[in-house]
Amino acid sequence: KSEHHPGNTASILDNMSSMITQAVQATAVLSAVLWFKVFATNIGLGGAKNNAGTRPAEDTYQKDAAEATEEDKTNLDRAQRIVNNDLENIPYTMVLAWGSIYCIGTVGASADSNALAHIVFYTIFVVCRFAHSIVYIKGLSTARSIVWLFGVICSFGIAINGAIASFK
Repeated sequence: KSEHHPGNTASILDNMSSMITQAVQATAVLSAVLWFKVFATNIGLGGAKNNAGTRPAEDTYQKDAAEATEEDKTNLDRAQRIVNNDLENIPYTMVLAWGSIYCIGTVGASADSNALAHIVFYTIFVVCRFAHSIVYIKGLSTARSIVWLFGVICSFGIAINGAIASFK
């Protein structure tokens, strides 16, 4: 194992294997994809608020609240719940993912299997977050619970995997 000093970026990069480099790259790409997803769901929430007439009074382009249908109100509630659920899951898992990849990267090549597990866990988490929003929009309760659970399991997998790697 080559000598390195935790926190020294140059040292960390010198000790990275190809697999760990791929895990860092995957983490960066998947984090960007998640951010775009969060942005899109927030835009969807804005549209739902507009349709339900619940935006600020100065937003005169919106429907009047009295014109909003029950479907508009239901869609607003669903959009708000999607955004809330994203806020309860995505930021924490992104922090776990970056912390985990830091732990994996500081260890070096001996953590290649952890790097691969990291890629798998984070990829499944991202897919689950997209699936969660889709099934939530469609009102599929059981499917929503299943994809949420798989995502949460992956969050724990990311954290545990990083912790295990830090002891190698």
